[in-house]
Amino acid sequence: MTRIESPSSISTYNSCPRKYYYSYKIDLPKKENISTITGKSVHSALENFYKIDIDKVDAKDYVRDLKQRILGLFNDAWVKNLQELIKLENEKEVIREYYERCMYMLNNFFEDYMMTLQREMEKYPLIEAFNRLKPMTEVYMFSEKHNVRGYLDVLMNYEGDVYIMDYKTSSKDEISNDYQLQLVIYALMYKEKHNRLPTKIGIHFLRHGTKKYLNVTDGLLEMAEKECQVIRVNTQSDSIADYPKNPGPFCKWRDGQCSFYDMCFGVQKLNSFIEVQEVKNN
Repeated sequence: MTRIESPSSISTYNSCPRKYYYSYKIDLPKKENISTITGKSVHSALENFYKIDIDKVDAKDYVRDLKQRILGLFNDAWVKNLQELIKLENEKEVIREYYERCMYMLNNFFEDYMMTLQREMEKYPLIEAFNRLKPMTEVYMFSEKHNVRGYLDVLMNYEGDVYIMDYKTSSKDEISNDYQLQLVIYALMYKEKHNRLPTKIGIHFLRHGTKKYLNVTDGLLEMAEKECQVIRVNTQSDSIADYPKNPGPFCKWRDGQCSFYDMCFGVQKLNSFIEVQEVKNN
């Protein structure tokens, strides 16, 4: 049976076919690292921020109140994930550095959000302004035609204009070819469901406090459609030999490494890894 792909699985194949093989052909578990765990905490805070009961926010001191709430949501998520961070054996100073980096990103988000909210409040009271700016979050999308599915970070409908947004915590605020492809695949899925294209697609770069948008052109749509077709052809094989390694900066970095680094570079054998997993599962 043909596997249903996602923007992230297609991205994985394009960056390293071997990683795709381990992740999606034989379903080896991925190892968490400090970047992924802290990123989840930030995403959780942003998702739940829009779910707060705005009726209970102090209208006279809404800036302070809203800021306390979003930082509180992050701290709740951080505490929930703290044991996982400790298991990774990162030094306390590294964990503290990531915590401060996350708080910085949330402050960037909040400042940008408050500027937008206050513009809206020139026309509407707090509650109505907040609700008008409330997007759908973690939106499941599926395309039967292109055999792809995924979850959008943000789907915003504002006065008839539709915006697809993804949050990124990357060090550069540039829409790379990889980011562009993922966004356009979401646009394909949106078009199939709603019979229209989103007005804009874009990335909210949390570390920089910037948003960058793209128009969805026919050329981009054709490129994304081709990628959805090509991966079906390229992933028919179940042989590891058909999924070459692509060594590069995403194999190992300052605070982590690819989940499959040890297997790729001879520290651990695939068979022994599978045997360990079978013991754990029995």
